[in-house]
Amino acid sequence: MKDFIYKNILPYLGWLAINIISITVRICTENEHILDTLKKDGQKFVYIFWHGRQFLLVRYFSNRNIAIMSSTSRDGLLQATILKKFGYEIVYGSSTKSPVRALIGAIQKMKLGYTLAFAVDGPTGPIYKPKPGAIYVAKKMNACIIPVTFSVKPAIIMKSWDKYMLPKPFAKAILLYGKPFYPSNKTDDETIQKECLILEKQLKQMTTDTDQKIDKL
Repeated sequence: MKDFIYKNILPYLGWLAINIISITVRICTENEHILDTLKKDGQKFVYIFWHGRQFLLVRYFSNRNIAIMSSTSRDGLLQATILKKFGYEIVYGSSTKSPVRALIGAIQKMKLGYTLAFAVDGPTGPIYKPKPGAIYVAKKMNACIIPVTFSVKPAIIMKSWDKYMLPKPFAKAILLYGKPFYPSNKTDDETIQKECLILEKQLKQMTTDTDQKIDKL
């Protein structure tokens, strides 16, 4: 019975809760024209975001031919089932337990035409420290990287490692797209680390900016 609830009841309740809350939130998007330009030019791209800033993204980016990584842990499989209900393709793997499998799966999905999305500091942190998976995939697929973040008020900030931001019903939000980052074709450790730092700085600044702007909506 517990297994049935975890596999069938909890995913439905999670899907329902995300839908109900997200529908009530008034979202103001900034820089969405970036996507139109990239699509017009035929440029492949990869989304990145912080693990704790993903709640509103789930419904907003649903049914857009996006593949997202999820671990094979029990909680990861629960998350994957919820994401599937929103039309996401799942890449099973983990940056800590099976990074090679995860990267191969991500590249295969992108070759099939999916856009990849990464919670770059997930699945277990440290917070706001990007892991290199998105960079490796972007290099392999000649893609650029689009940072995305949001801020919302009022919200509940969970006491979790990622400071998960959960919007309250009827909140107001800003969803911000960052400038495309084009990684080099170099794959040495020093270059990868430098590019991770560039993305860290950009995504942190974007998150700070949205947090400061939300009061002005």
